[in-house]
Amino acid sequence: MTAHSNSKRIYRLLIGAVAALAAVVVAINLVTSDDPAPKELAPQFALPNFEGETVRLTDFRGQPLVLNYWASWCLPCLAEMPDFEAMYQKHGDEVAFLGINLADDPVGAEYVLNDTGITYPVAVDADASTFEALGGFGMPTTVFIDSEGYILEMYTGALTAEELDDRIERYFLEG
Repeated sequence: MTAHSNSKRIYRLLIGAVAALAAVVVAINLVTSDDPAPKELAPQFALPNFEGETVRLTDFRGQPLVLNYWASWCLPCLAEMPDFEAMYQKHGDEVAFLGINLADDPVGAEYVLNDTGITYPVAVDADASTFEALGGFGMPTTVFIDSEGYILEMYTGALTAEELDDRIERYFLEG
């Protein structure tokens, strides 16, 4: 190798390093930007409830909505259900709640509803179509939707009563 080819190689490496550093700086600025992410409308749905009636997302237009996907076989889902019921009792006059039973055995789902004493409305997404339309990937999943139908947050994992209360206050009741 000649000195000239070594210089070219070092020059190329230096240019590559500068480009990589610039990409990292841009990525950090995008991630830490103070600009809010653009709002995305929640996908429309029409699902049956356990009484055979149809529940539509548009039924909740004009009021904020806490949408919670659960299944009878999902232990974290079952663990958070009493907290969701408590928050429904606390905030149900100001914020709508809708549980959506996801691709579940109807008998098991009804047993859970009777056993937990859930009083907020529950619909059934038997083929997981609304869950997939939202981009859901794990259970439980809770979606916070504003009164105009825009998604504020989609959270996967169990929420405690305190975490749920904090989000309801922050998204729907403050200011």
